[in-house]
Amino acid sequence: MEEKKELVLKINPKGQNGLSKNQQLFNNLTRQIELLEHDLINEGAKLTKLMQLHAKKVYPLHPDIAHARLQLALTLDKATWTNKFTKKQTETICETILELCDDAFKVVEPDAEQEALYDKWSESSYQAELEQDKSESKEEFTGFMNDTFGVEVDMENFDESPEGFDRFQEEMKEKLERERQKQAYHDNKKSKKQLARENELKAEEELKNKSLRTIYIALAKILHPDTEPDAEKKAEKEELMKKVTVAYDQKDLPTLLRLEMEWVHETAEHLEKLTDAKLKIYISTLLQQVTDLESERAGLCYHPRYAQISDYAHLSEKYAMKRIAAEAKQLQGIFKELENLIIAFGKPSAKADIATFCNDFCQAKAEEYDRNIWNDVQPY
Repeated sequence: MEEKKELVLKINPKGQNGLSKNQQLFNNLTRQIELLEHDLINEGAKLTKLMQLHAKKVYPLHPDIAHARLQLALTLDKATWTNKFTKKQTETICETILELCDDAFKVVEPDAEQEALYDKWSESSYQAELEQDKSESKEEFTGFMNDTFGVEVDMENFDESPEGFDRFQEEMKEKLERERQKQAYHDNKKSKKQLARENELKAEEELKNKSLRTIYIALAKILHPDTEPDAEKKAEKEELMKKVTVAYDQKDLPTLLRLEMEWVHETAEHLEKLTDAKLKIYISTLLQQVTDLESERAGLCYHPRYAQISDYAHLSEKYAMKRIAAEAKQLQGIFKELENLIIAFGKPSAKADIATFCNDFCQAKAEEYDRNIWNDVQPY
């Protein structure tokens, strides 16, 4: 089976007759979709490249820094055994140890010694704070489900085992289904005008789906692998049918039309023969696809898979790579500084340096906290 060149979805004018308004709109939309798909491929490739660079240069440094912070906290703790600090100095050492632990625990799980260190200096134990965090997360989730879906969620007796999670999912499905039924009952009370408009939209959607299905069936008849006796051609048709099925499931009209042109009509002439009514149906589908692609492009930078590079996602690739390299260099400097502090504060003569460091550290943390609070209350 010879490889076929992808055809351009474009209606060309016949003779001296120009294109109709709908034909021009069809061409504009298919071109817009082509450009959006191209942008998505390029942007996805850029973000993947940045993720790979970040994973190689930056990500491995975070656990190293976290462990160094915990080692520094242990060093400061030991210094209080051999040095006599004032009450004020001890308070700043305590605050420094807890801040170092908090920063580290965001990245790594503490071992028994590190957990015991935290418990020694904190008013509440590490495990108690974990439980508090879980409780707050459950409350946030409960509020979200109630505000978003109007569903009451009971997280008090939530079982975190796999079986418990499966039961929770089933309960949520049942509650959401009950809410859906309530909404359906409410919808039945809508005005005749509202119902008429909804029925009109439903009919339009059914017509669009019918048009897509017509193309799908035509392609399935030609490309179905069971109709091909040759093993090699059969394998190629299997791959093509996968593309057809995916395009149909995603309502990807441009891909279906291209495949239709290649394997059913073999030319672009059938596009010129489309009736105005059929064009309107296609245009409606294409408009929705443009909207979906634009939303996908706008949201690509915010996808969870790119969370680690969210600060660089909107930058050009070249500049983002420089920023990632600069971040790696900065983190290497932090790690080296922590190593030097661990060595310096392990010496018997380090009392004055420890007091100065902890005082400066706590002051810097307080200023950082104030800046964050200020930024949170600023209007957008």
